[in-house]
Amino acid sequence: MKVVLPADTTHNITLIPRFDTVNALTLSLYNEATKVSTTVSNSYLETDGNLVITFDFTFVEKDKYQIKILDGTDVLYRGKLIATTQEPQDYKLTDGRYTY
Repeated sequence: MKVVLPADTTHNITLIPRFDTVNALTLSLYNEATKVSTTVSNSYLETDGNLVITFDFTFVEKDKYQIKILDGTDVLYRGKLIATTQEPQDYKLTDGRYTY
């Protein structure tokens, strides 16, 4: 799962692709709450077997997305993304909602 800060507008995601890229990449974000799919323009850089994708998108706190990155018609990467200001190690779905 990838984590982004909703306060930022420019985001970087580092991942390990399934294969080497040859074409321009298509980044698709599917919002699981609203069920809306958005294609986002991006740029990428390959270093040491990792792929770093940079894109601009405005996220809302605690929204969850499915990521799909295509190289032409082939799926290069598929995963999940969450927008939160919490540290990933300390993430709690009910943070600040319930007290005991």
